[in-house]
Amino acid sequence: MRATSYLLFGAGQLGVMMLARFFFQWVLDFAGTPTAAGVPLFAAASVGLLFFAFRIFDGVTDPLAGLLGDGWVRRGRERRSLLFVAFALPSIGLVLVFSPSEALGEAARWGLLAAGMFVFFVGYTLYAIPYWSLLDDYAAGDEARRARLSSVLGGGVLGATALGFVLSPWLVERLGFLGAAAVFAAPAAGLMLLPYVARPDDARAPAPSPPGPGLVATLREALAHRRFVSVVVLFAGGQMSFTVMTAAAPFFAVDLLGGETSDVALLLGPFLLTAIPTFLVLPRLSRRLGWERAVLGATLALGAVYGGAGLLGADLIGGPVVTAALLFAMGGPMAAVLLGLEGEAIVASAAERDGEVTSLYFGAFNFVVKGLNGLALYLTGILAGLARGGEPLAVRAMGGLAGGLLVVGVIAYVALRPARVRR
Repeated sequence: MRATSYLLFGAGQLGVMMLARFFFQWVLDFAGTPTAAGVPLFAAASVGLLFFAFRIFDGVTDPLAGLLGDGWVRRGRERRSLLFVAFALPSIGLVLVFSPSEALGEAARWGLLAAGMFVFFVGYTLYAIPYWSLLDDYAAGDEARRARLSSVLGGGVLGATALGFVLSPWLVERLGFLGAAAVFAAPAAGLMLLPYVARPDDARAPAPSPPGPGLVATLREALAHRRFVSVVVLFAGGQMSFTVMTAAAPFFAVDLLGGETSDVALLLGPFLLTAIPTFLVLPRLSRRLGWERAVLGATLALGAVYGGAGLLGADLIGGPVVTAALLFAMGGPMAAVLLGLEGEAIVASAAERDGEVTSLYFGAFNFVVKGLNGLALYLTGILAGLARGGEPLAVRAMGGLAGGLLVVGVIAYVALRPARVRR
């Protein structure tokens, strides 16, 4: 598989995660936009609750998208053709989410926000589940290639996070939330089409096969697969912590470091400096340790780092900014491991089952994780509301929440994993 094919494959992850990171990073801050009457445009906790409800709805649709993808392959069709179904919907939804303004009535504002979330999450699901499943199709049975493709997916998340932390604050300050959302939305839709042309020459062509069991039966079997369930709970803690830290980043920069929204970039630079080299060695690390052991160790270490976010603003080493930069630099390698091995872990679990179930396993994974991510943002929304109400400890608690979620994920993993951990 040529290097350009890896880049084209990763472009889809960069595009869809650009939209997701922008949404997660700014939706609570946008909700708190003050009106002329001095009250927020939306109550942050109410927006978090709405998001939680849509995440549950979104999670329910994930197995349906997985069933669609696997059924598509069983009919002898290429899974990559499904990318054309929904590549533009998340971009449209993002623009709608950030369209409400003070000029609109309260009902119209909530209507636009709810409609935008609906379009965004439906489009995200219909695109992401078939796209992530291409990891198995394009690997063509080559485990080393599968590990590299999984690392590319993780790199796409990191690249999107970089754009979210570095570029989006600058755009928000100059163009406002709606203008910045539009600038992110247009190129993201184009990037999301590029994985279609990344198909390697030796990728297997799907052959028609008998229909599989129904959705409920297949989903029940997936959630009864102990190794897969242990993977779900382990990565769920990481996903929830990323959601909390992404939404908390503007509060860290402004409330704890005394800077501006654009100073979020000061936290990301050191993070990227240590995370990017880790992606380069991640496939080798996966082959040597096995993805489960690597992820378990990284999750515990990252939990300790995120827990230390409560120290942000303290003058421990060279001033508050340097202290914050060092803390985020420590988290870079561990975050890279979690992001880069997630896809490989899901595909490896699906490979233990007979038949074409890759998309359904991705759908089942997201079914659980998205609902928990909604809970994470809802809890962060409560803390954001307390912070805006003058409670100084609320922002520090966001870091503790992120670290605690990682530790809970590890505890659940240890309780549920198979007796013998396989590589």
